[in-house]
Amino acid sequence: MANARETLISNFNTLYAANVLANTITVPVPQASAPRGSGIINPLMDSVGAAFDLALFAFFGVGTSGQTATARITAWRQTQDGSLWIPSALLTLNLTLGTQVGIANTAIGETNKLVSAITAATAFTSANEIISPGADGTMGLVAVDPKGAALLEVDLAIGNCTSINALWAGM
Repeated sequence: MANARETLISNFNTLYAANVLANTITVPVPQASAPRGSGIINPLMDSVGAAFDLALFAFFGVGTSGQTATARITAWRQTQDGSLWIPSALLTLNLTLGTQVGIANTAIGETNKLVSAITAATAFTSANEIISPGADGTMGLVAVDPKGAALLEVDLAIGNCTSINALWAGM
């Protein structure tokens, strides 16, 4: 069938190996080499260059219900000659811990609370996100359009919670 579009199954991946303790986010600046390390997501799903349409995020952290954190999502593109990587801010989110806790021996351990309230603090381009707030303290989700970026960077900072992290999946 011509022009058929496949839906690939995508599991959640942990964004950072350990919860983030930083209380500020450093704004990315242009650089000669590709961004690397924790918080960097490659939207390519296969070897022929197909990329996911949306990145889905589920945040969690250590603290008490009502405590806060921040996430900043940045798109990275390389110049045509490959000499420079340029960041472009997509979205900054305010995150609030809910009452639901994680489960022992899983990606979201029992010391973590799920983020139930997510609001866009700053949307740098229009129609970037779809926010699904958690009801009754359940996990809130946000889906972000990577806008054709070669890489995504997700930076996290605590507000008054102890630490913060996320799961992500391509959609």
